[in-house]
Amino acid sequence: MIRLLAFLALMLAAQPAHAHKLKLFVTQDGAQIVGKVYFAGGGAAVDIAGVVTDGQGQVVTTLRSDAEGRFRLTPGTALPLHIRFDSADGHMAEATLGDSAAPASAPASAGPDVEAAIARQLIPLREQLDRMETRARLSDIVGGVGLIAGLFGAYAWIAARREKKS
Repeated sequence: MIRLLAFLALMLAAQPAHAHKLKLFVTQDGAQIVGKVYFAGGGAAVDIAGVVTDGQGQVVTTLRSDAEGRFRLTPGTALPLHIRFDSADGHMAEATLGDSAAPASAPASAGPDVEAAIARQLIPLREQLDRMETRARLSDIVGGVGLIAGLFGAYAWIAARREKKS
């Protein structure tokens, strides 16, 4: 009975695997929307189909990622837009690009050329931050090993108590 309860507790505590989690990075570059579809760890999601819908859920256009997982589109409708990529093997990533994604206007002294240049330079930094969030860090690995050791220790403790009772 205890084994069954332990098994059920482990199954209920299990988290979804993120080894092949599909991620989506989307930003606005001037009048265009650019983005990248990739798997956790940084591998590009090549030739993945995507759908762009408007605020009412109406399909605006369809997309396909290129060999590097990137895509680009010029929206014909106003923001917000909902972008969703779905691979054939069940992975899905979605993002909403709202009015807040548009670059805020700079002080009056800066012209549109300066704003566009700054926005272009920030895109790789935002992509890098997004990729860093999905990588397994050393602390994640050590924590996983510690969890396994703790579960084994709990099992050994329960087994030792059972042996004493017998």
